[in-house]
Amino acid sequence: MITNPRIEAYLATLVPQRSELLSRLEEEAAKEGIPIIQLASAQVMRMLVKLHKPKAILEIGTAIGYSTIWLAEAAPEARIVTMELDAERISRARNNFAEAGVAERIELIEGDAGRGLAKHYQFDCLFIDAAKGQYRAFLDLYLPHVRDGGLIISDNVLFRGLVTDPEAASKRQRPLVDKIDRYNRYLLEHPELETSFIPVGDGLAVSHKRSLGRS
Repeated sequence: MITNPRIEAYLATLVPQRSELLSRLEEEAAKEGIPIIQLASAQVMRMLVKLHKPKAILEIGTAIGYSTIWLAEAAPEARIVTMELDAERISRARNNFAEAGVAERIELIEGDAGRGLAKHYQFDCLFIDAAKGQYRAFLDLYLPHVRDGGLIISDNVLFRGLVTDPEAASKRQRPLVDKIDRYNRYLLEHPELETSFIPVGDGLAVSHKRSLGRS
């Protein structure tokens, strides 16, 4: 947690009522240790997507479909492509999409997101929430699929606050902390992106894609 726990608890009370399905998925994820976007971050993502009104969304990291359903509800006219490697989570996500009534708008691609997509895939919004050490590779691979003016959201960019104090990270965590820090600076310096960082949940980076030579 990167903010005062009391603030996090208070913010959770200000999130609008969610469906029984989303609430259940939150409980399942907490019980089973499944990484999903934190509630306050999901609400910020929902607002950004509602304002941006994308028609096509790419999500890297489906898990059990929690954030995918948030995206589908925020952009009711959008088609969503989501990518996941874990077979058991893929099965659960498909069931959850059907229960949410959004399955017909979602293409779930099974396998390694590092393989890329065919050139004809184009999106207005990219949400990155998969293997943290591969964020830069995912961005480089999929940014060409995002149209000019597109929205890119990256979750977990503050990684429990450890990016501010790498020495506090464990030996196992330290390489990942360093990669996330380098990713954040890469976002900031990328010529095609304008990026802001939001200290909510585990940290969100919100980027706008612009054409080279244009502000």
